[in-house]
Amino acid sequence: MSRSTLPRLTRIAIVGAALAGTLAVAVPAPSYAAELITNGDFEQVAADGSIVGWPQSENRASGHATIVDGAGPDGSRALALDLGDPGDKAAVGQDIPIADSTTFQAYRITFDERAVGLSGYGGDLWARNFGHDAIVGRITGNTGWRKANAVVLARPGAKTVNLLLALEQTTGRMLIDNVKVEHIEGNAVGANVQPTGAVQLTWHFAAIEDTPASYQVHRSTHADFTPSEKTLIREVPDAWTAEDGSARPGQRYTYKVVALAADGTKLATTDPETVTMPSAFLDEQQTDVLTATEVGEGARLAWRLKAGTKGPVTLYAGGPEVAEGKLHKARKVCTHGGHDTTGGVTLRGGERRGATGFAVVGQGGKVLATASLASLQHPRMGVTDGKLAAIRAAIQQDGIPKSTYGSIVNRVAKGLPGYNYRPGEAQASWAQDAALLYQVSQDPAYAETAYDALIESGRTMPFINGTAYSGSAALETANAAGPLATAYDWAYPGWTPEQRAEAQKVLQRVAAYLEVAYHPNFDLPTKQSNWTAVVRGAELSLRLAARGDGPFDLQEYRIPQLVDALGRHLDTAYTDEGWDQEGADYFSYGLGVGGPAVVGSIDAGIGALKAKWQRPAFANLVMHSASAQADNARLQWGVSTTTGAVPIPGLIFTQVPADQRAAWLWQYEKTVGGGGGAYGLLNYPYGVTPRDPDEGPAAVRSALFDDHSGSYLFRSRYQDKDDVLVGAQNRNDTHIGWGGFDTFALSLVGQDVTWARQPAKDYAKRELFSKPLVDGFPEKRSTDGIAGKGETLESRAYAGQGGGYVSLDGHLNYELAEAHRDLAVDLRPVGGADSVIAVHDEFADSASHRYDWQLAPESGTTITFGETESGARTFLFKKGEGYLKGWILAPEGAELSLDKGAFKVTRNGVGADFKLVLAVGKGTPPTATTSGDALTLGDTTYDLNDLKGYSPAGG
Repeated sequence: MSRSTLPRLTRIAIVGAALAGTLAVAVPAPSYAAELITNGDFEQVAADGSIVGWPQSENRASGHATIVDGAGPDGSRALALDLGDPGDKAAVGQDIPIADSTTFQAYRITFDERAVGLSGYGGDLWARNFGHDAIVGRITGNTGWRKANAVVLARPGAKTVNLLLALEQTTGRMLIDNVKVEHIEGNAVGANVQPTGAVQLTWHFAAIEDTPASYQVHRSTHADFTPSEKTLIREVPDAWTAEDGSARPGQRYTYKVVALAADGTKLATTDPETVTMPSAFLDEQQTDVLTATEVGEGARLAWRLKAGTKGPVTLYAGGPEVAEGKLHKARKVCTHGGHDTTGGVTLRGGERRGATGFAVVGQGGKVLATASLASLQHPRMGVTDGKLAAIRAAIQQDGIPKSTYGSIVNRVAKGLPGYNYRPGEAQASWAQDAALLYQVSQDPAYAETAYDALIESGRTMPFINGTAYSGSAALETANAAGPLATAYDWAYPGWTPEQRAEAQKVLQRVAAYLEVAYHPNFDLPTKQSNWTAVVRGAELSLRLAARGDGPFDLQEYRIPQLVDALGRHLDTAYTDEGWDQEGADYFSYGLGVGGPAVVGSIDAGIGALKAKWQRPAFANLVMHSASAQADNARLQWGVSTTTGAVPIPGLIFTQVPADQRAAWLWQYEKTVGGGGGAYGLLNYPYGVTPRDPDEGPAAVRSALFDDHSGSYLFRSRYQDKDDVLVGAQNRNDTHIGWGGFDTFALSLVGQDVTWARQPAKDYAKRELFSKPLVDGFPEKRSTDGIAGKGETLESRAYAGQGGGYVSLDGHLNYELAEAHRDLAVDLRPVGGADSVIAVHDEFADSASHRYDWQLAPESGTTITFGETESGARTFLFKKGEGYLKGWILAPEGAELSLDKGAFKVTRNGVGADFKLVLAVGKGTPPTATTSGDALTLGDTTYDLNDLKGYSPAGG
């Protein structure tokens, strides 16, 4: 049995002062010209105290940027960024104009920095908006003054390089001085050392006219070395960036990059770049990961454990049950180390002894990570012989699988016009569909189509080709990378060796781009943003698809990092009920790219994400929120739009609980049909009979309550366009990423109409909110922002139906002394109506305000109001055969109005009390009677002062 330590793996977790003075000190290359920045020494302060030359301020709450006399490394002035709450931000920036935006332009950025009590993530300079964002000089703990250095490469079309000095998700002080930006005029490479030990390399050959075909990255501990086979660490085709993940702590390295012509002729070599690595690397891993890869009759096992894991670990092997953490029949293979959190071992055939399940066990017998043995044969992800057999049988008869297959065939036949995506992504998606058709039909023409589209994707992808720039460059590259990975995996058996090699070059370029990509939405410790799912997920798919092929090794360094990022995303972005702060559109987008990577990791035998993927109740969430209307209307929260496709429908089949699978299939066939695409075809539960959810398990029939987020979804039934769906939100939490003004927000769909909508991203259009507004603001009036400090006081489902009661507090979100909502959702037919909603909202404050209780229906809805019925004022929404009728109890002092299609009930004063009952249905609206604060419909009475005590008949 041979043992080996992985090439570059983090050794221990380092925090605070342990990083003092350890970040790289670089020796700049000499080929640069004049200074470009304004007031980089921070000696200039305006009369009003503002910082000359740094007009961009992203300071929030406890974040401050000030000039401090005598704080610089030479006793001069310096910039101080201070942050008292990690949820706030301190940041200032300026734009560096690019004189010639028609070609690539390289710039060296340097500055002096010092950390003073910086905890958490730390501080840095974010260089952005030029096509490939970079983080420079990330620092934490307590340090002396040190130099930060990086080279950035602006893409054609970029007008500026924006520099943002920032503190985020940290507390403490960062001092900065002597910021310089210099244009590079020669052949240069920059080595941007991260505290994790990764070295992000960027190069530019301004002094040669020929276009290189590939680049060799060389590294040596000798500053005057000559590049050779011994110093070569990697070669990448037609790229400008790559990461060195094999550097060692405390070493001093010199880098050179050699540009090669297509025939291998050397065109030029960069000036040398010398850096000193940190004496210890920051370990940010939070997930235990084990991989087990088939190597002939043997197996290669590699692991990376959570930062701070102590003591030796023991490796166990056995049958498939061992990969489930069941060790009663397992045998001990070896015990490894006492300090490292990484390791690897190769088992020869006799040592493996047929084992297919493996586990790493820590102190006290705790199972840390598990894996099943994975083959490197293609296809690896999503496609199996069993699935292909089921698909081939199913498409011979009428049904959803045949319809799905036919839609994919037709789309592929249309070619590029069938894929309305951006360049690169469109071709990659075409390639993926063609590759799946090859697997199903074994028609080599589809493999050829997949190859041609994949190569064309690589040729047209704007960001890796330098033909575009954008702050969302990493996202848009990842949008293509995901389907490129599956296209490569599925079509691989149908290609020649030469085609495989050319396809691998495309994947190499994309991988090199993504491994160096930066954006705080996926790099900061919080991983909730869809950026994490998309960028890290796409890269994981790519590396799982290509590992072990051609120039790709087994990716034992990078895959655990990507698995960790996705694992933390799953853990923190989605509640147990599946709710996602960003809303249905970004839920669909993020996991539409990241989901295949999660499932792909499970297919690769990696156990780290299996339970995390199965935890959120995605199927139940979608069932409660997606209507059966032809316009795909759905409940809104976050920045969801009013209509849209069902999120990740085919992928949900891979994680829906067994007792809900038949109900989800019923809903899928009604709302998705033959539009499920590749994953709808692959993951369709062949052999399962759909079951009407109205006869299904209690979980899909009762209200869906999420007290953590403050999200409450109610559904009357699962039949047709007349189903009533109600969403009530309270915004009990907030985190990085998109978010809506959801406190006391109401979403209501029924009778083929959206009766109450939300604005999605059109925040400025206040007429699109269905919720109370205070002085015209949807929530925080001090910043027109979101607090995420709501509280659920009580929530209770009604038995025998999909309705229920919630009591919510939102005073901190509204910045009022009191903001309270009681809501009763009764989804039985009542008094001639299909469903009834009773709501009592109370507001109070020390100051007087304007309170608008507002409902915003879909366009084309007729609204009338002002009639009096049994002492209540009424309003009526009508569209088609449907109606929403409302009663306002105790209407004295309330003003009713219509503003840009939104209905308002307005009160002014230090307090406001809104008592309303809403009834929806078709045909003739019902009439009601009132007595004090109670309203009666038919034989049902709703006491608006005691909705907590309401119990519907049969409930």
